[in-house]
Amino acid sequence: MNNRLYVETWGCQMNVHQSEGIIGVLKQDGFSLTESLAKADVVIFNTCMVRQKAEEKVYGRIGAVVEQKRKRRVVLGVGGCMPQVRGEALLKRFPAIDFIFGSSDIASLPGIVHAASEKQSERIAHVRPPLGIDEVPPHRQSPVTAMVTITQGCSNFCSYCVVPYARGPLRSRNPDAILREVDEATRAGYPEILLLGQNVDSYGTDLTEYGSFAQLLGRIADVGTPRIRFTSSHPKDMTPQVIEQIAAHENICKHIHLACQSGSDRILQEMNRGYTRRDFLSILAGARDVVPEINITTDLIVGYPGESDEDFAATLELIDQAHFGSIFVAMYSPRPRTRSALLPDDVTPEVKSARLHAVLDLQRGIALLQNKKRIGSKLAVLIEGKTRAGRAYGRTDAHRTVVIDGDASVGQFVPVFIEDATTAALIGKRADSMVPQGA
Repeated sequence: MNNRLYVETWGCQMNVHQSEGIIGVLKQDGFSLTESLAKADVVIFNTCMVRQKAEEKVYGRIGAVVEQKRKRRVVLGVGGCMPQVRGEALLKRFPAIDFIFGSSDIASLPGIVHAASEKQSERIAHVRPPLGIDEVPPHRQSPVTAMVTITQGCSNFCSYCVVPYARGPLRSRNPDAILREVDEATRAGYPEILLLGQNVDSYGTDLTEYGSFAQLLGRIADVGTPRIRFTSSHPKDMTPQVIEQIAAHENICKHIHLACQSGSDRILQEMNRGYTRRDFLSILAGARDVVPEINITTDLIVGYPGESDEDFAATLELIDQAHFGSIFVAMYSPRPRTRSALLPDDVTPEVKSARLHAVLDLQRGIALLQNKKRIGSKLAVLIEGKTRAGRAYGRTDAHRTVVIDGDASVGQFVPVFIEDATTAALIGKRADSMVPQGA
């Protein structure tokens, strides 16, 4: 068997990081990475189940591998959340799949791939219960950001969410392993660490001897990485101590992604979110009291079963009050095994679409006002890449996108004078003689 590997990823940043682990363990086993599916001997799809559309995209891409299989020998593996939930039904539905593996099976991949390659007829289902955390060497794909897992899984069981079934219960990673990886990435020159978990704020609640997320965050900041971010946060588990750590350490980004999901108390209760609208707004107010320049972003779902016009109006009102930096909004889609999947999906696609666009329209106006307030300021920007037009872009300490006139290298911190703003970005020029501010 030749050893050219192609990996395609859907879903969250945790999936992106797990694909780094997939590539890492297989490179150690002698595989070489290719960016072309048409040149690959082994194709792996690392999948997502949070939305129906993510599943449908994977199903469509399987067809591309079928075309390749008609021409030559190609081994196809499907891993991650879909096999963890769908199991062997995937093999029955798609004869082109040679093996499936679950969200906690990355360390076993070399043996699975070789077995699938050697057995021309037998297909392999290697899907274990998602327990423990794979300690695998990541093949980091970003020259700027080193992603570091601190938790896997979730034990909240929000009524619409498949994650506890796809990722298993909350598991906190050993703090010594976390700190060792952060130190190694910092020594390797990464200017930014991104701490990952389905719910980072619940770190240590399963193993109290590990301490709290706030304590871990302080220890990581002390390693000395220039910039530290984390995602995602749950309002039910966010503590004032986390905000205090952000205020106390200059290298912890002034940004939290705090998923609200709805502005209606009735819908929040139906979703089993564990907080009210007032609770959520109180968290935002407390964070802004301690860290005035903090940027708060969120997730919202529109069209949850039974969501009335009044419920949706409450969501729009929340957006107007909260002044989010940005919003990721999705139309509700029922997910297998979840409690809400037993309810009638009674909000029509047309109404869901109209509500989604209403959220986006409102948020665009808020984002533009927020960005315009920063015209005339000097901000430190970490360069992440270049636009198609060849302009450098990066992010501020508060996770705001900045497009820059002037030369700048990826991974470099650049002071930028903000001259203009759009709904999506700040626009400026290099200002190396100026002292940058932090927003």
